[in-house]
Amino acid sequence: MRVAAIYDIHGNYKALEAVLNEIEKEKVDKVIVGGDLAWGPQPKKVIDKLFAGKEDFIFIMGNSDREIFEQYKNPQRIDNMVGGLNQWCIEQLTTEQLEWLGSFKFSHLEENVLFVHGSPRSDTEAIRFDTPESEVYEMIKNENASVIVCGHTHIQFRRNISSKEVINAGSVGLQSRVKGACWLLINSDEYILRVTEYDFANAAKDILLDGAPYKEEFADHVKNPPYEGP
Repeated sequence: MRVAAIYDIHGNYKALEAVLNEIEKEKVDKVIVGGDLAWGPQPKKVIDKLFAGKEDFIFIMGNSDREIFEQYKNPQRIDNMVGGLNQWCIEQLTTEQLEWLGSFKFSHLEENVLFVHGSPRSDTEAIRFDTPESEVYEMIKNENASVIVCGHTHIQFRRNISSKEVINAGSVGLQSRVKGACWLLINSDEYILRVTEYDFANAAKDILLDGAPYKEEFADHVKNPPYEGP
């Protein structure tokens, strides 16, 4: 079975479009969307696209999806970047889309592969490429799956911890350490970390035109992804 796992789109429409076009060419059997869809500069375009394919894809809850939904259900003034952008995203989406965003499940098990957003314990718990093995072990020790696919930290990696393999699919829309839209292709027992190139300058231009809060910062991230970590 061929499976594509795409994580952390973060409202980057051009990146999502490029990855979906490449996935279509790969003729995969399933697409698993691993959370953090809307929070970013182009939530309406991204959610419109994914909502149209909601019956075809499997969706996992990311922390930003959950936080947007919770703020939508319990409106409150939050004077920080996350809360302010959450509210702006809420205003861009329909009620039906927001309810759908809040309906995602925490994880998905596909044969012997567990897909989660952060860790098997929490959508905010980060498994990084340099998280000490002892800490990662505590996060995954109770899982029976031999492979755990995650996202949340926006950097692709593969790590063997105890008897399990942990694979971070990277970020489609706000990647670090690489310039391109990151995702994971699974072909039976083969796990291939992919990076899809797209027109970064045009994507940044579109972001600036769409009028999101912090649009300049998002556009700069697309054109000049940070190199995080040692």
